[in-house]
Amino acid sequence: MKASKLSSGILRAMFLYARCLGLFSFRFRKSSDNVMVVEETWSNRRSWWNWFMVILRMVPLCIYVYTYGAWIWDREMTIDKVLNSIRLILSIPCYMSMIYVKIFHGREVTKLVNRYLKIFRKEKIQNFGKIGRFGGKRELFLIILSLVCQVQEIVFLLGILKWKISVKNVIGWASYTYVVIVSNTILRISFIWYLSLGVLYTNLNENVYFDLRAQFYKFRFQINRTRRLKKKLTIFQEISYVVILLQDILNVHLFLNVVQTLLYIVVISYKMITNRKFSEIWLWILFVKNIIDVFILTLAIQGASNQIRYTRELVLDIFFVGKSKDWIKLVEMFVTHLNLNEFRVRLLGLFDVSNHLFLAIVSGIVSYLVFIVQYVIQIRAHKKKTW
Repeated sequence: MKASKLSSGILRAMFLYARCLGLFSFRFRKSSDNVMVVEETWSNRRSWWNWFMVILRMVPLCIYVYTYGAWIWDREMTIDKVLNSIRLILSIPCYMSMIYVKIFHGREVTKLVNRYLKIFRKEKIQNFGKIGRFGGKRELFLIILSLVCQVQEIVFLLGILKWKISVKNVIGWASYTYVVIVSNTILRISFIWYLSLGVLYTNLNENVYFDLRAQFYKFRFQINRTRRLKKKLTIFQEISYVVILLQDILNVHLFLNVVQTLLYIVVISYKMITNRKFSEIWLWILFVKNIIDVFILTLAIQGASNQIRYTRELVLDIFFVGKSKDWIKLVEMFVTHLNLNEFRVRLLGLFDVSNHLFLAIVSGIVSYLVFIVQYVIQIRAHKKKTW
């Protein structure tokens, strides 16, 4: 319970931090019936003010494109220019992702989030077991890793201390840091969402298992067990509906964020090898931080996928709870629903995000590093021969 409360506290702090940076256009408030809901602030303000804030958000991006583009132009090696140019191009749509979602899907996302919170409340009302509010030690560990990565992005701003302090340097470096933070927003949101999804599935599965044991062992509190199981099956179907709609909105942006993060890993490793900067700690911190970002996302998705797999294993036990035709028909419909709405995070329909994918990415990065080392050795050997 302490781990779940600490996780909830960290998530609240993350939300306040994102609100201060202007990343979110909604807030939490209590409704008239004392229920926590999400309220969109974008539609409550005047239109001219909303568009002014959008234009204001474009200022750091313009400064970032100008300064980063000028830095790329001064590079000598062609590969260095190509890699950084691709990263610059990718960072623009990643930065614009939250603005796009806010303008074109703001109300829809708000409704889906409120529906998702309502599902959490339903699960909590039906929960008679000793289950934490937001997971356990595993979830806390992943949230702390995400928090460390975000703190690193803020600390990265201190890099201006290495430079000659001037207004131009401070503005340029602050714009760069802000663009990096905003560009990773969809990645952070997706991580928290899939982590919470895994927690919700875990709680539901433990609830179902608790009711099944009560049903089979004929506990005294067996009244309305079948009705409670019916409600839980309905909750599973509601979750699938919300997940499908949110994935349709965020999948493209998540794909761009993942590609941008992996490309940044490639750029950093190339810079470390070509410039012989293996001893610079800040480069290693950036390298590890980006790998952790992808790692915790895949772990959160894999956790939710594992719980869905466990739900499928419980279906056979659920089937034998009741003998009526209505109950058998309900379970058959639930199995059909699971088969038709299989939980898969498939970015652009190209590949499934899973632990196997992460291992393939790591092996690809290692192969890339070996290739770059060989390339640099060949270039330097050729230069020595010409001398």
